Amino acid sequence: MYEKIRELDESGFDKAIEGAQNLVIVEFYTDTCVHCAAMAPVYDELSKELEKYAVFARMNSERHLEVARRYGVMGTPTFKFFCRSRPIGEIVGEINETILRNTIKDFVRHRNECATKSTPIIYEMDGYG
Repeated sequence: MYEKIRELDESGFDKAIEGAQNLVIVEFYTDTCVHCAAMAPVYDELSKELEKYAVFARMNSERHLEVARRYGVMGTPTFKFFCRSRPIGEIVGEINETILRNTIKDFVRHRNECATKSTPIIYEMDGYG
């Protein structure tokens, strides 16, 4: 795992998303999830490529069930996107690297909307850039 991907626990979760100036992406995973294992090198590579635009973190949803429940995590992997402490989107399941990359770039591009509005960002999250 790339050293820039932060492994979060319950106390570190709120600190990671509160007041972050960049987009925060949290991957909820489990140790036994084969799809999570398949996504690990993809998430690792994207964290290296896009670290100046977003904060990359992970949280074991079995060990930290309360946080996973609070954010409606029903399956793994779940990638939750946060802006100004608010969840603004998610992707559930194993996906193509290009779609995840382009979705991250979409949220980065629309970041100003999140920073200035109290309503959710509204645009089509299609992963095609």
